[in-house]
Amino acid sequence: MDIVVTISKARYEHNTKVLRDFLEKGGSVFWWFFRKPKDCDIGDRVHFVKNGRIEYSMRIFAIKPYGTEKCELTGKTHTANYFIFMDDLQYHTEIIEARGFQGFRYKWWKDGDENG
Repeated sequence: MDIVVTISKARYEHNTKVLRDFLEKGGSVFWWFFRKPKDCDIGDRVHFVKNGRIEYSMRIFAIKPYGTEKCELTGKTHTANYFIFMDDLQYHTEIIEARGFQGFRYKWWKDGDENG
């Protein structure tokens, strides 16, 4: 099941750098959680809310329970209960408005639904 997360405004600049690095070098991106989203599995997508709308999504290719991961871009180490690793960046062309929130939600719109 696809999930939705919000990028906080304070992290917009960092997020732009991460995406630029991903597009230039390839590889993967990770996101950390305190609990694993139920029914979320490999092959599902994570949709990202930025600037009041769903901006892009990435495909989940691995889920790792408790551990530590280092961000190659910043050198910062993160410890969490779950890490979700993603690739296959796809920007959304349809406008799906979404207010920011903490944690995660499950995808609530159908593909091609511009009203969310």
